[in-house]
Amino acid sequence: TLIEAAPHLAAYLPIDISEEFLHSVARDLRKRYPALEIAPVVADFTRPLSLPAPFHTMPKAAFFPGSTIGNFLPAEAMVLLRQVRDWQTVEHFIIGIDLVKDTETLIAAYDDAQGITAAFNRNILRRINRELAADFDLSGFDHEARWNSAQSRIEMHLVSQRDQTVTIAGDQYAFQAGESIHTENSHKYTEKGFTSLAAQAGWEVTDFITDPHDFFAVAILTPAD
Repeated sequence: TLIEAAPHLAAYLPIDISEEFLHSVARDLRKRYPALEIAPVVADFTRPLSLPAPFHTMPKAAFFPGSTIGNFLPAEAMVLLRQVRDWQTVEHFIIGIDLVKDTETLIAAYDDAQGITAAFNRNILRRINRELAADFDLSGFDHEARWNSAQSRIEMHLVSQRDQTVTIAGDQYAFQAGESIHTENSHKYTEKGFTSLAAQAGWEVTDFITDPHDFFAVAILTPAD
């Protein structure tokens, strides 16, 4: 793990909006690493946040694994990068990035044969039914993944299979056959594109590590002078 690879760490501050989940993880980490200070921060990392005072002046390395940055619009990703750049004494930002690849590979990843992504996408309709007293017929919407090359992103849509009317919180909404609900984006980057984005947020990319197929990357950022 990253913690084991950095034995000099004095503290680890996991950040998550779910307090119950975060404290559960913190308890497990304290058992695994009793010599390491674990200081969970309950916060929405998409908004400005303050780290606990004892850590303000400590050198920091931020870690944003996976490819969650791709779920942000570029302007939103810029805001996040700038917010972390504004932390006191931040020295590194380690961030995962999903890379641009051929369209066939991208579509297959978001429209898998097992139907896992389709079920995940339709689940938003199930939640709307449950939480907003709606009456979506889940079988009336098909999952569709689209590659938007102009925006360098995969788009997930739910496409109405017929003309239909849905009630949500007492209001009615008409869908024509073929009309879609755009549910999610997943932006993909090139090394050049992400380096430019990072530079605009005050970072320099000092390392860009990819897998053998150049499908995914981990970028190491340091504050630009």
